[in-house]
Order: sequence, then C-alpha cells, then structure tokens
Amino acid sequence: MQERSECAKNEILTLMNDERLRRLRAASDSGLLLYDDLDDYELPDGYDKDGTWKLLTAIRKQAAVFMPNEPYRTADCWFVTTTALSFDSKMLEIRCKAGYPLDRDIDVLKGSPFLTRSIERTLARALEAEGADVSDGRIHDIFAARRTPRTPLDRVIGNYIEISREADSLGVREITHGLIETLYYRLVDGVDVSLLPRREKLCPIDDRISPPDSKACLDAICHLAQLEEGEERRFGPIQRIINITWYFWNFEVFPCLNSLVGVLLRNVLAAKWGFPVLSWVPVGYYPFGSLNTPLMKSVFESWSVDRGFGFDFTSYFFMYTKFYLNEIDRLEETIDGLKRLNDRIGTMFDFPMNDRQKSIISALCKEPDAALRIGPHQRTFDVAYATARADFLELERRGCLVREHEGRAFVFKACPALRKRVMSLGDAATGVL
Repeated sequence: MQERSECAKNEILTLMNDERLRRLRAASDSGLLLYDDLDDYELPDGYDKDGTWKLLTAIRKQAAVFMPNEPYRTADCWFVTTTALSFDSKMLEIRCKAGYPLDRDIDVLKGSPFLTRSIERTLARALEAEGADVSDGRIHDIFAARRTPRTPLDRVIGNYIEISREADSLGVREITHGLIETLYYRLVDGVDVSLLPRREKLCPIDDRISPPDSKACLDAICHLAQLEEGEERRFGPIQRIINITWYFWNFEVFPCLNSLVGVLLRNVLAAKWGFPVLSWVPVGYYPFGSLNTPLMKSVFESWSVDRGFGFDFTSYFFMYTKFYLNEIDRLEETIDGLKRLNDRIGTMFDFPMNDRQKSIISALCKEPDAALRIGPHQRTFDVAYATARADFLELERRGCLVREHEGRAFVFKACPALRKRVMSLGDAATGVL
C-alpha cells in the first residue's frame, strides 16, 4: 500500500513538473484561455482535451475566489484572480479613481459634446440590449433638449438623463431593494410600460445558478454591493460591479428596462466606491450588438458549462474588464483631443474664456449649425441658471453668438464668421473624435 502511494505521489509530481502543463498554466494566468484554445497546445502525455481541461480547472480552482453563496444555488460559482485579471482590475481602479488625472480632466471638459457622447453611447447600448431601436441622433437631441419627449421611449431617455445626474447623491445611500426599485420606478415615471419594447432573448442560464425570482436577484445584488471588512478582498469593486450588472443583463429583475437599471446602479456604485470615471464608460453584453461575436460566444460557453468543478466565471470577468479598459483608452483619446481643441479655442480669441464657455465653442465645432440652450448647459455644469445664462450672453456680447427665438425659448447659434472658424477648428484639432 505504501509503495503504491509513493508511486502515485511521484506520478503527481512528474505531472506537475510537465513542461506542457506549465505552459498551459502560464497561458491561463497571463491571458484568456478557453476550452477550444487547447487545440493550439501540446497536451501532457495520457491526457486528451477533456482530461486536460478538467485537470487545469481543478488546479486553478485551488486559488479560486468563491462568489457569495445564495440559498437557491446548488453549484459553485467562482473565478480566479489571475495575474492578468488582477493587473487589469487594478489599472481600472487607478485610472477611474476620484481626483486622479482622468477624473480631473472630465470635470473640466464634461460640457463638451465630444465627451457627453460617451454617456449617450452608454444609454444607446443599454437600449439596444432591451430591444429598442433608437438612433444615436434621437438620443443626442433629447440630451441636448432639442427634442421634446413625445413617445414613451423618449420619456424613458429623459428620465434616464435626470437620474444619471444624481449618481453622486444616490451614491451616499445604502444599496437596498428600495434604492434599486426607486431607480426602476423613476425610469418609467410617466410612461405606459406596456408600450415599451421587450428584449426578445436572454442567454440560457443553468437552473442551478438562476435566481428563482426578483427578490432573490435583489438579495444577491444588495449583498454584492456591500464592501465590508473581512470579506474576500480579492473580490474587489471592479469585479463586484461587473457581477452586479450580470444580473441585470441576464434576468428579468423588473418587468422591463433591466439593462438601463443595471447601468444606473453601476454609476451609483462607481460614485459610492470612488471611481466616478467608470460611469462615463459604455458597456454592452453578449448576445447584443458589437459583443455578439464568436469570441464572446466562446467566453459565454466557457463560464456557463460545468465540467465537474462548478461554474468558472474567470473568462467573463476577464473579458468585461478588458472591454472597460478599451473604453477608458477611447475616453482618454477623446480627452486628449479636447485638450488640443481647448488650447486652440483659447488662442483664437482675444478675450479670456472660462471652461464652460470653451465647451460652448467646442459644441459648435462638433455641430456648427447647432441651436444651443441655456438649460442643458446649466445642468451639465451644475451651476445656477444665471451663471449659465451669463456664459452665453458674454459670448453674444463678444460677437461669437447670435440669439434667436425658437418658440418661447431663446437659442444661441454661431454667428457666420464664427461658424467658418469653428468648422476648420473642429476638423484640425480633434482628428480622431
């Protein structure tokens, strides 16, 4: 018996030192390794593809972080904080942190339409997931108050804008059923929900991990939203936010508009945990839109199949962390372009401008024929109406803007001379925007 045990131990040690297994372990730690990727590797002797995958999963699970257990769940749900995932998550935390460079830049440039398009894209992707066919132009017009909400969907978009502006104040509250339900009911305020589109399909989720009802979903979400001392520290805020939005993409927590509620709650959590930049980043979900790709399908099949060791969400967290990082890169490119644009605006006029006034000029660089209103400008910068009005009147006095009536309201447009200048200025300064 002892001899047999010694042989078994030696076999295990030999296998663990196998160069082919080491390469696979390194690949799964430094990037995304899916089941089908094993076709590209030499496998250890005596192991086929299924056997190698089970072996690799069993080894990785020893370092797993188990997601909060729910009473209805009958299988493990876990992920591994690989080197790549840990690094990417930390990069997201650093780049999105309050008071850090990107946050400071956004605070200065947030009134620019080049930047607010990030918020509009976020809403567009969430509506897409809900089966709503809404053009980016229509969303932009409601954001800019150029279109009076007439349809139920218009009203939802308007409600979303208003709630989005309150993320900071909502972020000081405890995340409870009541707060999440408030997001939903405010989103559908004044709307006949029977007239709203419904998403036609959801990815099939194994019954062993599917919450049985809305209450179970909300219980799980509220539990994940608690960053308490003594909990698993490797399950950090970025992974929690990704996991929380997973419920809204995959389940019908509310009768409709779940994806929008999920994004709004993400923004509240981003403010609550000190990562405000994250709320400027669009995100989508397989099988909707640009994420409906063979790779995303493989990622979904990887975490949604239990090969005997529970459900490994590592690939899901890895991919969504990468998506966020890619969008942060895109946001930074936009910021760099806006800085160049603001520098050009500052030098082309012979009088000083504040940052809010520069945003007005940059809006005209984006849309030279735009009719700008005081209200959206006031709400964007969170200033008194008189302050926002003074920004426009000073530019009118300096001969940059002309004031016109549109119904009962005043709108401001570029004067002919400014229009010519900003058209060339926008093209030259922004480049990639």
